[in-house]
Amino acid sequence: MNPELSDTALWSRLLNGEEDALDQIYKAHFQSLYQYGMRMLHQEDAVKDCLHNLFVKLWENRKNLNPTTQIRYYLLAALRNTIVNYRTKEMKYEKVEANDDHLFDLNFTLESAYIRKEEIHEKATQLAAAMNQLTPRQKEVIYLKYFEELNYNQIAEIMDLTTKGTYKLSARALEALREIMKVDKTILVLLLLELNKLNKW
Repeated sequence: MNPELSDTALWSRLLNGEEDALDQIYKAHFQSLYQYGMRMLHQEDAVKDCLHNLFVKLWENRKNLNPTTQIRYYLLAALRNTIVNYRTKEMKYEKVEANDDHLFDLNFTLESAYIRKEEIHEKATQLAAAMNQLTPRQKEVIYLKYFEELNYNQIAEIMDLTTKGTYKLSARALEALREIMKVDKTILVLLLLELNKLNKW
């Protein structure tokens, strides 16, 4: 089944007030949202609170929501806004700027992954370490592009950038990784895709 058609139907059921649709959306997207939230906020209880608030508001405001064909993208954008608001209100932070060091972390663990080729394992481990040398903004664009598999238009909206700016940010991030790892760009993209497979939740 086309996932967009499935998302469209499920979202429509939510807008029509079907509680089981909300439950299905929650179960289908919780892990992805939780992982993204933890990379932004780094506090489990706070992330769960933000997720709880997000889904409560989703249900309460369902009559005012617009149709969507991509639920995960919508929820990622909504969670990002929820977390920024949480920082501002609950933690008495000023409006969080995108270049703040605490904004976005990448921390991949490969210990539990079963990898057949030692060379891929070694390179993937090096890549995970290399990504933590990027700026927070670069980390986030790499995460959204290669691990959440969003397109550049979607990433631009989530990160409050122009599409052109998102392309540039992604290109700079890839170039920085390429220089750190001393590998060809094609190999680098393949390694990112491999690391994505290893860290599926």
